[in-house]
Amino acid sequence: MENALLILRENIRESIKNIYNLDFEEISIERPENEKYGDLATNVAFLLAKKLFKSPGEIAMDLAHELKSYNISFECDPSNYPVFSDIEAVSTGFINFRFSDYFLKNQLSEVLKKGDSYGSGKSGEGKVIIVEYSAPNPNKPLHIGHSRNNFLGSSISEVLSFSGYNVVRMNYMNDWGTHICKSMLMYKKYGNGQNPDKKPDHFVGDFYRMYEIEHEKNPEELDKELAQMFKDMENGKKEIIDLWKKITGWAYEGWKETYENENVFFDVCEYQSNYTKAGKDIIDFAIKKGIAERDSTGAVIARLGKYGLPDKVLLRSDGTPIYITQDIQLAKDNFEKYNFEKRIYVVDKRQSDYFKQLFKLFELLGFKWSDRLYHLAYGWVSLPEGAMSSRAGTVVNADDVFKKILELEKGEMKNSLKEVSDPDGTGKKIALSAYRYGMLKIDPKQDIVFDINSVTKFEGNTGPYLMYTYARAMSIIEKAGIGVSSLESNIELFENIEMREEEISLLRFMCTFSRTVSLSADTMSPHLIANFLYDFGQRFNSFYGEVPVLNAEESVKFFRLVLVYCSAQVIKNGLKLLGIDVVEKM
Repeated sequence: MENALLILRENIRESIKNIYNLDFEEISIERPENEKYGDLATNVAFLLAKKLFKSPGEIAMDLAHELKSYNISFECDPSNYPVFSDIEAVSTGFINFRFSDYFLKNQLSEVLKKGDSYGSGKSGEGKVIIVEYSAPNPNKPLHIGHSRNNFLGSSISEVLSFSGYNVVRMNYMNDWGTHICKSMLMYKKYGNGQNPDKKPDHFVGDFYRMYEIEHEKNPEELDKELAQMFKDMENGKKEIIDLWKKITGWAYEGWKETYENENVFFDVCEYQSNYTKAGKDIIDFAIKKGIAERDSTGAVIARLGKYGLPDKVLLRSDGTPIYITQDIQLAKDNFEKYNFEKRIYVVDKRQSDYFKQLFKLFELLGFKWSDRLYHLAYGWVSLPEGAMSSRAGTVVNADDVFKKILELEKGEMKNSLKEVSDPDGTGKKIALSAYRYGMLKIDPKQDIVFDINSVTKFEGNTGPYLMYTYARAMSIIEKAGIGVSSLESNIELFENIEMREEEISLLRFMCTFSRTVSLSADTMSPHLIANFLYDFGQRFNSFYGEVPVLNAEESVKFFRLVLVYCSAQVIKNGLKLLGIDVVEKM
């Protein structure tokens, strides 16, 4: 597909040069939403109309006529075949292109040849991208909102890596501050030195919730105790540091299981505690440049009002750095170490103003790479019964969500599947597909009402539906009694095969997979891949329901088996980009 776009752009440029003696680079090629208009379309005639003082429709007619006279072809074994079967100008000014059957059939060769790498790209070769995600507070279990963050960050990392980038998956632990002291204080007062009697992060979380309850009873006294504990921690008091290591260590131990269940991993873990004294040089520089100033209390404040942003404290009056100063130092260190092309912060939209302040400070401080920073702001997660609240005790932790989904999937498996060779392993994979896909199919910018009962179904726009579609395709190959290694495809082999509409539809959509992956990488939008997979799965199931495969005449049967296997490969590759591993049999 990407090669076809390159070929087409070059031919459009050539046709413009030949007809109008004009060098023109602004050539946009898109896929029409309605397939009746073809596989590709360009609006270049609209852009040229302003320069040529002609109507878009007239320009489109000229260009289409010129393009039809060209031999727009691709090479294969080693003959040349036409890329398009039709090039049509529309009176409004668009030019539509329809792929030839030769080009469509050649996709099967591409899928067989590339296998697990089909759809991948090279746009990111030699470039480093840091994706910072998860970034939880080690004082309680991860909740369902963290899961959305984890799924987005890990999926974006997969997509960018598939596009050739060297991706550094980073988790920045918020392990320093009064929020950690809340669990520590309650454990010191009421924990009696006991070790966890449950999953360790849940054990720690019980003391965090205990603090909220106790605080309502006696807020003033508890505030004083909390402040003193944090002061002792800042001063390095051994007893408190030992307690801090114990509490955060239990949280990390518990999270390890949660991350494994969610198929989430990191290349690097950074810790806020390593940056508690960070940024002194940066603050001095900010003052010197007039970006920040000390107020009467001794605090250092960045004056951002002239840029339409609230002022931001960089250093407290007691001389300790604020979170934003630590973020500045971390990013500076990251750039010096990795020379990153981009640094992505996966953080919910409530922090949008904070990142505007942070990025503006980088710019004002003169960091030339400040435009390489990107905040991927995502929407909130709520449940059908309403929004979640830590204070109200309605936050749903990620472990309980996964456990509930797993229970529901086991029930769905009994109702929908005849036999399962590995119920436990299959159940976990299907449960994770329900959880991850249920989150990732939604545009990150949108809020989610996460309905556990709907995402676990084997029909509709769900992960289990796609898992079943893949397994169904592989079962056809198994029933055919033919080894995957014996499948082959080339245009000459299938040149005389007359394709049915369902086969053409499936191949036409298959051609767009690499383009979808590329767009997903460019826009950091995994939902584009999820939407592609659902549409593709529907086309495959329509093909499966209408077109005989195993009972077809031998040469046609072989072509259709190749089509089935290649369809399965595309689904497998797409799900992998969403962090979902397929099940071969259901």
